[in-house]
Amino acid sequence: MKFVVSITTKSVEEVQNYYGYFGFGNGFTTQQEVEGSGSGIIIGKNDSELLIATNYHVIEGADTVSVTCADGEVYEAEAKGYDADRDLAVVSVALDDVSDDTMDAIAVAPIGSSDDLKIGEQVVAIGNALGYGQSVTTGIVSAKNRQLDDNGQADEDSDGVNLIQTDAAINPGNSGGALLNMQGQLVGINSAKQASTEVEGMGYAIPITRASSIINTLMNESTLVRVDEANRGSLGITATTVPSSVTEAYGIPTGVYVSDVTAGSAAESAGLRRGDVITAVDGRSVTDVSGLQDLLQYYSAGQTVTLT
Repeated sequence: MKFVVSITTKSVEEVQNYYGYFGFGNGFTTQQEVEGSGSGIIIGKNDSELLIATNYHVIEGADTVSVTCADGEVYEAEAKGYDADRDLAVVSVALDDVSDDTMDAIAVAPIGSSDDLKIGEQVVAIGNALGYGQSVTTGIVSAKNRQLDDNGQADEDSDGVNLIQTDAAINPGNSGGALLNMQGQLVGINSAKQASTEVEGMGYAIPITRASSIINTLMNESTLVRVDEANRGSLGITATTVPSSVTEAYGIPTGVYVSDVTAGSAAESAGLRRGDVITAVDGRSVTDVSGLQDLLQYYSAGQTVTLT
């Protein structure tokens, strides 16, 4: 449990006011702060940062990210990098902020081999279930190489990551937490739970053997620091997400379709045209408009970025 942390996020969402729905006016939207919870795994450190792996969906769209370590101390974290397609992310905590007592209470996760897991082998899941703090559940490896579609349903034809299926209880808040073998080694990152309420005992984890190379890449990226709204840059495009049906039918890449380029904008100067599809920003994959908007919050006006 020393290398598992709880993650709390805060973001601002626009909420529709129902006043207008009852014939008393046109209605309006208000901003509301929303709190989310998840888990993370301490997977390393460098000269200045403590590095924590989690699921991308745990931190997606978050304005602030904080982690609670095994001793109960809370520290602010920044996004280090993420892979939205594989639902993986790394966040960092400045070592200068971490107390000596916390350093004594935490540890870096020992890495096992998910390839060596056998069906029926016992495993343990640790995470911030329901946002209540660390909890431990146990079960067995029910299956290996399971694939899920975008709705969390089993789909052998999906191009998603092969997952470990387990009957260890994995509930909301467990995402990003650790799946361990009986040697206490990390073999998976808990990622999803069977969405149907009629199904019990079907949780999923990203195999660590598949995730390790991605995590190592994310660990070495430049830390993303959110820019104040007044100083944020913009590309100068109107865009839409490429539907999966279009990708399948016409072979257009998954990403953000440029439907218009603003005259005089940075996008026009750089040569973007209507019909282009943006698939990455500075090497970080982009699969939809919301992901692009979230990523652009880390770039200042006037800063140069490389688009794929």
